[in-house]
Amino acid sequence: MMSAAVSCDPRKAATGLSVEERDWMASIAGARVQFDVPMGRHTTLAVGGPADALAMPADIKVLTLLLSGARQRAIPWLIIGGGSNLLVRDGGIRGIVIALTPYFKGITIMDHGPEDVRVTAKAGTRLQALCRYAIERGLAGMTFALGIPGSVGGAIAMNAGTADDCIGDVLETVTILWPTGRLQRLGRADLDFGYRRLALPTPEIATGQRQGVIIDGTFTFSRTDFRQLRISAQKRKAERKQRQPVGVSSAGCFFKNPPSGPSAGELIDRAGLKGRRVGGAEISSRHGNFIINRGNARAADILALAEIIETRVAVKFGIRLEPEVIIAGESDYASKSV
Repeated sequence: MMSAAVSCDPRKAATGLSVEERDWMASIAGARVQFDVPMGRHTTLAVGGPADALAMPADIKVLTLLLSGARQRAIPWLIIGGGSNLLVRDGGIRGIVIALTPYFKGITIMDHGPEDVRVTAKAGTRLQALCRYAIERGLAGMTFALGIPGSVGGAIAMNAGTADDCIGDVLETVTILWPTGRLQRLGRADLDFGYRRLALPTPEIATGQRQGVIIDGTFTFSRTDFRQLRISAQKRKAERKQRQPVGVSSAGCFFKNPPSGPSAGELIDRAGLKGRRVGGAEISSRHGNFIINRGNARAADILALAEIIETRVAVKFGIRLEPEVIIAGESDYASKSV
């Protein structure tokens, strides 16, 4: 789960980073930036070629310097959280991958009343940590998200949820860092949520920047009986465990559900594709909308399976499935001597 990279000069995006660019990043982030990092180590699918740079900023100041400097140098960047809902192609990612999960973590109660409690979670906080935090305190509103992987920031950006509930239902405000360095807090009325998406207002369009970085989100939860909430949570977790593959590498649900009719998983099942393999990738026999890495898959294997699914479902049912997983990077690695 993540925000999109800004657009940039395509010539620079295709050729990697220069010595000057690497020195600039190291001067800002020190040991918290690494170069030529295999993205399979940082995604739940465990596939993906090398990122030119992987930065893990420790605070807003460093993150701002990275974003503003990348903007000035026309270097593309990509924000990631826990690396779920992300498929990186075998050629890797040109530019900077910025991971928020290591340092942008924390949950704070902002205020509370007799019925409602407002809680702020930083973008790098694991979504499951926020779920547990709410349940342990008898705060209703996050049970639907149990079992959904990723970070709070990614969950907000993708409006993560189920068929019945989603993050947008409980989110009150979100703090955005724009590439120009401006921090802005947006209320619920300013946020355009849709199915598995969040469209932010774009006041920075005039400067050529398309996307802001989610720094934190504030949620409103309602007080409820702790024991009943815990029972409901245990039931929800057991249902997910029964329906979905566990203990394997995946990105969660691979395709969005169609606007109406059967879900993507049902369509894939009816198309007879469960258990289908390409290389080390397999369509889960437990849930058709999960493509799993059996341990030696390449991104190309997963993409080939996804194409098989799209084609078979389109031919059999006349429905075109759209990926829910963000697909990033290049098929082939184009290096540059530095």
